[in-house]
Amino acid sequence: MTMKDAVSHIEAHGTKSQQQDIRKARTAFVIHGIEGPDFDIFPAILTEYEKAVPKLHGSMPALQALVNAAGVSNESYKQFQRAGRRLIEAVTGAQAEKAERKNRDDEWAVLLRQVDLLVTAGLVAAQDRVAMTALVDTCRAADVDPAILTLDQAENWISTTHVAQRKSLRKGLKVLDNLRGFDRLRPLLPPRPVTPGSRPASRLTTLPEPLQRAINTWVDVAARTQVKDPGYAHLAEPLSESTRAGYSAATSLYVKTLLDLYPGLSNETDLSRLFTEDQVDCVLAAWGRNEAHKARTMASYAADLGALLQRNGLTEAGSYVTGLIAVLPHLVEGRFAGNAMGPKVKRWCETLLRDPQKTNLFQIQHVEYYRRALETLAAAKRNGHDLPHLSPPEVLATLSETERGAVKKALRTARMFGVIAAYSAIALEGAPFRRQNMLSMRHTGPSKTMFLHLTGRSPHVIIKFPNAELKNGKFLSERGEEMEAITIEKRGPGDHAVEIIRFYLTAIRPLFPEADKTHAFFPPLGTASSNNSGFAKETFYTWLAEASAEIGLPMNSHNFRHGYCSIDINEGRRSMEDLAKVLGDTVAVVQRNYAWVNAKQSVLNVQRDTARRRAEILKARGAVT
Repeated sequence: MTMKDAVSHIEAHGTKSQQQDIRKARTAFVIHGIEGPDFDIFPAILTEYEKAVPKLHGSMPALQALVNAAGVSNESYKQFQRAGRRLIEAVTGAQAEKAERKNRDDEWAVLLRQVDLLVTAGLVAAQDRVAMTALVDTCRAADVDPAILTLDQAENWISTTHVAQRKSLRKGLKVLDNLRGFDRLRPLLPPRPVTPGSRPASRLTTLPEPLQRAINTWVDVAARTQVKDPGYAHLAEPLSESTRAGYSAATSLYVKTLLDLYPGLSNETDLSRLFTEDQVDCVLAAWGRNEAHKARTMASYAADLGALLQRNGLTEAGSYVTGLIAVLPHLVEGRFAGNAMGPKVKRWCETLLRDPQKTNLFQIQHVEYYRRALETLAAAKRNGHDLPHLSPPEVLATLSETERGAVKKALRTARMFGVIAAYSAIALEGAPFRRQNMLSMRHTGPSKTMFLHLTGRSPHVIIKFPNAELKNGKFLSERGEEMEAITIEKRGPGDHAVEIIRFYLTAIRPLFPEADKTHAFFPPLGTASSNNSGFAKETFYTWLAEASAEIGLPMNSHNFRHGYCSIDINEGRRSMEDLAKVLGDTVAVVQRNYAWVNAKQSVLNVQRDTARRRAEILKARGAVT
């Protein structure tokens, strides 16, 4: 059944409420670019719908930016998304099945009635009762009563269900375990706790123990610097933990896939016997059929696997795996996936370059955020709210509910625009450093990366990251290079970064309750767990999505880097060699990501020159005739 079929069915037989869901669902689809014929042929399948029109929850900056760009509030989007889900459930029978499960008089019903009594008595929170809804429905669909629910079943559901449902299931399982504190409920509950650990077990630990030990041994050999002369092998240095993890993940996935395909091999204890050409063919082909595996990751795993085999003496098997990377389509795709800018990012940059207003706004956005932060502080002062005094949680708690709500809103807005103003000022008038480096900058303490010189006749700021903190720091060190220090100062009337940084330090940073407990320029919003604790990336994503949408330029943190480079290259301001120095990348990386900008500009130059010559020809012909 397609969405066109679903709409036709509801228009003919649905209730008034269901017919209203049609309009809301169409809006949800349009936000994701699915309309007209694309909407008509879209399959009315819940799993496909949730992939294309995902539920908005928690920190989802890309989705929030998309929603805000459509001029829709987060709450409205949630309503539209739920309407689409209800529409599909209604025509597929899922809604009726859910209603039947909800009304069952079974062991879950007995337990829920007891929980309702505890809620009435104030012994269980009402929200905990609500949190059980998704878990109860899942168990009923699987015909699993509470007394026979096991941790294995719970972990299986968590690992296989759609990401939007995992959080709900975890909450329900946690509530179920908490009910074990009531003696009279224990006979109705699972015999043992059923809440999965916060982190799922690694794939390696799911394999037979002999193979686990063999993989660890192989990784120990492979994840070391390679020494040609065997006599010096004992001097080989171990590689980083991330490199070791990559080798382990690749080999574990290979073995796990092979054992799934051939269960009879589960008793094999010799790892070297699991890499015949036929076995390698089957496993790598299976990776390509699994949509959950990204092509780029699979190509990386195959490369790691080939290196690991060769370094452990299976030269032929290693060469065979490496050769498949250039043959199997999904591995070829993955190998080249990192060689150019992704299509979504490229579309964003193209849109930016096509719109002169957005191009200009991108370059002065920090001033827009700065203005809004100033306006927020001024409004709070007019309302009699001393934000620096009221920002500590213990002071906020003394206010009336109404006043506390107003102050919290003002604090959030001031902090948000202040942080984004300072961040973007550094990115645009300094350099578009990577997000992880920006949020971890330290302006005090023994390991400063930000050096403030804000007094005197020439106030300025210097930012210098050691190679150890850079994503590509290892490669810079291998080349004997360092990322250039960046100086931010007022070089013209349009420069405001120093002014904004000074404002942030004096008026915004003190609004963070534990700012004095960390050296980080951007302190955490909550507790500073160490003296270098920085701002949480999840909150930053949300704030940037909201703030940028408000000024009419929805973007994420990666867009600073891409927009900065695209505009400079498009307008011929800087060479790729200059940009490579600013970014701390190689010229090859910059060319790989932004060569398309030059290509488009070259085509445009040819078209303009052709148009000029055409005009001259027509003018001359007119003069003759």
